[in-house]
Amino acid sequence: MEKIRELVALLQAGIEEYDEQLKSLQRERLKFLRLSITDEFGSDEDDSKDSWMLHLAQLEKSLGLRLNALRQGIKDSAASIDL
Repeated sequence: MEKIRELVALLQAGIEEYDEQLKSLQRERLKFLRLSITDEFGSDEDDSKDSWMLHLAQLEKSLGLRLNALRQGIKDSAASIDL
C-alpha cells in the first residue's frame, strides 16, 4: 500500500508541475501572438521574432521532456508495485 501512496504522490507532484509549465507556455504563446499581430518584435537578439520562436520551441521541448519523465516515473513505480 505504501508503494501505491508513493505513486499517487509522484503523480500529484508531476501533474502540478506539468500544469504550471503548460500555463507558462500558454502565456508565452499569447505574448508571441500579440507581438505578431502588432508587429512589435524588437530588432535586438533578445526580442526578435526568431528569438521568440526559439524560446517557444525550447518551452515546448521542455514540456515534452517533463511529460516523458512523468510517464517513465509512472511505469517504473508501477513495475515496482508488481514485484
